[in-house]
Amino acid sequence: MRLGWIACILMAGCRALDPPNLSEGSGFPPNVASILLPKCGGCHGTLSQGLTHSGHSPAVSYQAFTLTRWESLFYGPSQEVPLIVPAHPFWSRLLWRVNRYPELGPTAESLCPPPTADSANLLTRDEVEKLWQWIAEGAPHAAGHRPWQERKQTHHRKAFICASGSDLIAVYDLDSYHLIDFIVVGVRDGQIESPHYIQLSPDKKYLYVTLIAGSAVEKYRTDTHEKVGRVEVGAEPAHIELSEDGRRAVITHFTDAAPIKLTLIDAERMEVLDVIQDAQGEIIARPHGLWVTSDFRYAYVTANAGNYITKVEISLDRRRFVGFEQIPLAPGLIPRVDPQWGPYQILAEPSGQYYFVSCDASNEVRVFRQRSDSFVMAIPTARAPKLMTYHNGLVYVACLKARAAGLQGDRLGAIAVIQVEPLQLLTHIYGTGHLPRGIGVDPLQNHLLLSFENVAGTDPPHHYVEGLPGAPAKLYVLRIPTFQTLAVREFALVGYGLAVSP
Repeated sequence: MRLGWIACILMAGCRALDPPNLSEGSGFPPNVASILLPKCGGCHGTLSQGLTHSGHSPAVSYQAFTLTRWESLFYGPSQEVPLIVPAHPFWSRLLWRVNRYPELGPTAESLCPPPTADSANLLTRDEVEKLWQWIAEGAPHAAGHRPWQERKQTHHRKAFICASGSDLIAVYDLDSYHLIDFIVVGVRDGQIESPHYIQLSPDKKYLYVTLIAGSAVEKYRTDTHEKVGRVEVGAEPAHIELSEDGRRAVITHFTDAAPIKLTLIDAERMEVLDVIQDAQGEIIARPHGLWVTSDFRYAYVTANAGNYITKVEISLDRRRFVGFEQIPLAPGLIPRVDPQWGPYQILAEPSGQYYFVSCDASNEVRVFRQRSDSFVMAIPTARAPKLMTYHNGLVYVACLKARAAGLQGDRLGAIAVIQVEPLQLLTHIYGTGHLPRGIGVDPLQNHLLLSFENVAGTDPPHHYVEGLPGAPAKLYVLRIPTFQTLAVREFALVGYGLAVSP
C-alpha cells in the first residue's frame, strides 16, 4: 500500500544541534518528552515567526512543524496533514517516520532522524512502542487533557468524509478544517468494507454510512463518534435517505447480480422492514442514487444501467414497498436497459419545483418537475457527473473524469455549477484535486467542501481493491462565490461521500 507523506522539512539538511532543555515546558508527558526532544528536537525545534496556538481557531497557521511543542503535532506542515491523529497510531505520520519495525506498523522509506553511521540515533523498539501507546491513549498533554476533546461533546461544526479504501470516516472541524478523528467502520478483519455514502439524521445526532463491500449500514453518534448500530442489508448498499423524523430509511444496492435492489429499514432499531427483490433488473436496473419525498411516500431511484428512473411507492404505515412506476429520462423513451445514459444521483431542490438527475454516461444533468415528473431540460456538463449538492439557488455537481490539461495537467475532475432559476450552467471549476467524489456545503461559512479519490490512473476501479496504487485522499475547501481554495487536507485512502453538520 503506497501512502503519500509530506517529507521531513529538513531531511536533506539536518544538522546536529543541541537538544532543547527538557525542563522548558514542551507540554509532552515526561516519557514522551524524553524521546522526542533529544532525538527529534534538534532538526524540528522551531516554529515560523509569530505563530501561536489558539484552540481550534482558523487563525492557527502552522507553516512548518516542531517536535518540541505538544500542540503542533495535531496540525502538521502547512496544516495539510497532522503528524498525529489522537487515538489512531496506525494513521499517525510521526510514527511512520520514526518506526523501523514493520511488525509495529507502517514504516517510511527514509527514516527520521537521518541515521548516523551506527544508527545509534534512531528510536529503539521500546521507544516506538511507548509513542504508539501514548497516541493510542489519545496523545494527552502533560496536564492530562487530550487534543480536540471538546469537539467530542458536540454534534455540530463537523464534516464526515468516507475513506473508502481504509474503512475509515475522517472527521474534520468545520471552523479550522483540521482532522480531529477517524471513525473506524466495519467488523470484518482483513476485509475492506468500503464506506461509500453518509447521511445524517435530521437532528444531526447520528450518521448512517453504507458499506458497499460489506453488505451493511452502520450508525454512529456524531458527538462521541461511537458506533450504536449495524444492520445487514444485502450486497453493495450504496445510497441511504432518511425520513424527516429520522425513523425510517431507504437504501439502494448498486449491483447487477444480487436479488435485493432496494431496502426499507427502521433507522432507530436498525432493522430491515422490507425489500424489493429484482434479480432480473426489471424494476430498477442497477440502482444507485436516491431521493425520498418529504412525506416518505415515494422513493425516486436511479437505474444506472437503464434509460429511466424508478418511482417506488411506500405504504402509509411506512413499513412496505407497495408499487412502482418507471420515468423515462427523455420523452418517448421506452424504459429498458440502456448503457448510454448512466443516471447516477437524484437531487431535489428545496422549493419543490425541480429535481436533478446526474447522468454519468451521457455527461449531463437532466431536470424534471417534482409535481408532475415531467422532463424540463438537459444541461450538458463535463465528463462523468456524479454526486451533487444544493446551496442558495445553485446546484454543484462533481464531474469525476473532466479533462482540462491547460488548467490542471493530468488531474481529472471538475465541479459544474448550475443555476436553478433560470435553469442554466454557470461555469465549471477546475484546478483542484484529482477525481472528485464527495461534495457538500458549510452554509455558515459559505464554503464548498470537496473530497477526492486521488488514486492513480485515468480511469481507476470504481471501488477500492487491495493494492490499488495511489496517494492519500484529499479534502479541498473553496470559498463561495469566488471558488478560491482556502484549505487542502489529506486523509487515508480513496475519498468518497461526505456529510456536513453545521
